[in-house]
Amino acid sequence: MPIWSLPEHGERGPKPRHSRTAIAEVAVRIADAEGIDAVTMRRIAAELGIGTMSLYNYVPTKDHLVQLMIDHTAAEYVYPSPAPGDPRAAIADLARQGRDLVQRHHWLPAVVHRPPVMGPNALRYVDYFLGLLAGTKLGTREKMELIALVNGFALMYGGFQAALAEERARTGVTAQEQAAAPVAVLMAAAASGQYPNLAAVLTAPAAPPPDDTDVFESYLMRLIDGALSGASA
Repeated sequence: MPIWSLPEHGERGPKPRHSRTAIAEVAVRIADAEGIDAVTMRRIAAELGIGTMSLYNYVPTKDHLVQLMIDHTAAEYVYPSPAPGDPRAAIADLARQGRDLVQRHHWLPAVVHRPPVMGPNALRYVDYFLGLLAGTKLGTREKMELIALVNGFALMYGGFQAALAEERARTGVTAQEQAAAPVAVLMAAAASGQYPNLAAVLTAPAAPPPDDTDVFESYLMRLIDGALSGASA
């Protein structure tokens, strides 16, 4: 059951000392600094200066706490008002924000794979996105699919970049070494003679490799343009 379907405060008893927003802020701060495994009900209660059992009066389960955390990060999206007239550019801006969001909150990919429970901030994201698509010929299903694709791609890419950054910090490898490792595997596989199509591609002339930003932008715009051009066909 989504936590937002439960009353935040009971009708009886003393006035609550903490809000769900304050609890989510503490949990997100701990996860950002120490990882999602450091977020326990006992730890959150200690940070708030209350007993663990008292915390359950605010947040019935750990899953409810994670719901609050995810939605709390979604409040970081910025929505221009009025919305830009170019939906293509506006959608791309949302995707960039999502990529950067995960890089700030590197623990998000570990929890967003759960069945989605949309809180008020996530619903605001969906509502704004739908407004950007209002002038297209996309049907309801196609609109929701595009939202899921763009959001999923942005979070996946941002999470991948965050994981690479963590590996560099932990091991001391450089970004160049990280990029070279999979290339070396592909080259060795191509040289084995077992993968002729891979060998043909790798021996063809190629442009200099793009940086991470160029890759993200290229994939993103192909995704958006493909969806929007299909709607106008």
